[in-house]
Amino acid sequence: MKSFKISLILLAVTAIVFSGCKYEEGPGISLRAKRDRFANEWKVTGYEIDGSANDAALKSFRSGGVNGDTIELIFITTRNFQYAMNMAYVDGYVSPSGDKLLSPAATDDRTYQDILTDFANNNKLFRKLNQSGKWAFGDKYKEVKYGPNGNGDLSYPIGQDTSIIKSDIIMLKNKMLKLEFQIEGKPHRITFEPKNKEIIKKD
Repeated sequence: MKSFKISLILLAVTAIVFSGCKYEEGPGISLRAKRDRFANEWKVTGYEIDGSANDAALKSFRSGGVNGDTIELIFITTRNFQYAMNMAYVDGYVSPSGDKLLSPAATDDRTYQDILTDFANNNKLFRKLNQSGKWAFGDKYKEVKYGPNGNGDLSYPIGQDTSIIKSDIIMLKNKMLKLEFQIEGKPHRITFEPKNKEIIKKD
């Protein structure tokens, strides 16, 4: 009888894990919480519009100076439900002054604000999300809602929430994230990978 109860408990836990982690492109199962998998510093590595790869949209996440593409736009999501669009040097690049971290005083021949303004003008996701805000899961963890900082609650039902945009979750792994936004009436499927690979944990 005792072993039967243990088996039932294990079966129930397994059912919860499997039913709660399935997305169109995975994972089928993960022992890490969805919030922990979503929270990271993400760089964009793929961009599709209406089912087709779009190199121009992908390129809009990078900015070049006299040395080519040196800076990329990073999507930062935190465990306490905040997000931000920020900038970082591309992998492998070190500024002429030796700085590895992007700062307002170390941006080749352009000012920090000029580069940020270029991203705001030319990157559709940046324009849609703005520079920062808060996020929340929605529709039984199938989507992510984004809204402005403030007192509004993104978890309210449709019609009462304060979110400004939503994205469907296509994949939610520690080493890869795929989100689909509706922008200008078309599906924009964006692939993200962690900026700092050394902190990636197994799914």
